[in-house]
Amino acid sequence: MISALELRKQLASALDAEGSDHYRDDLDYIPAINASIKWLTSVVGAAYGENKIGEEFFRDISYSGVFQTDENSRISLSVFPNDVWTIMAIYPVPTTKSISTAPITVSTQSYFRSDLVHLSADKDCIRKGIEEWARAKNNPLEAGYDGSKLCGGLKTYAYLNPFNYRNANTGLHSQEVEIRPRPTNTLVTVFWAKKPTNITDITTGQIEFPDSCFNLIFEKALNYISYKIGDQSTINSVSNQDISQLLSVI
Repeated sequence: MISALELRKQLASALDAEGSDHYRDDLDYIPAINASIKWLTSVVGAAYGENKIGEEFFRDISYSGVFQTDENSRISLSVFPNDVWTIMAIYPVPTTKSISTAPITVSTQSYFRSDLVHLSADKDCIRKGIEEWARAKNNPLEAGYDGSKLCGGLKTYAYLNPFNYRNANTGLHSQEVEIRPRPTNTLVTVFWAKKPTNITDITTGQIEFPDSCFNLIFEKALNYISYKIGDQSTINSVSNQDISQLLSVI
């Protein structure tokens, strides 16, 4: 991770503001650094979506957890222990180990199984887009086939990218991941990267990107401070030049 304090020192040096109060943490440095985090998050998301960077990039913010699916074979992203940036893998029917003797209330809703840890799995899930999701349901040759023509050992699982579904009971929308063949009310292990957290304190803040991205964050934060954009900036698009700049340092 990148030290916010070290980044501030470098910014103050570049701005020729060492020892002065011309630039303030709350009005200049913190907003600029957080705007840079937002920008780099957009760039990394675009590069990862194009398979230009691997999971190693997310090592400081990647997690695994065991979840119980609901009656529709879905997991709500709202039950994750932290904000989900991207799902990296889902393993159905995992081998787990209990780490708690406290009773867990059984529910038909999805929830995080804090009493279990993932050990291993023999099956994985293939990610599918919405256009191919319905077609795969009735095709025995497709991952995510949900018919009876295949025995259990030959099943190949798939999951649909997160979508907002409306709850039939509450009428509210929640972002959920659906899995097939349907492991209804059963365990799955999810591997995910959490969203990088904005810093609120310069002296203790840690920027949740690899050290190799220090110069990218530095240059963007310096640009924001120089032009007084700060946290009012908006990232409208990610250019190919942005992605190339990222790939050059990782």
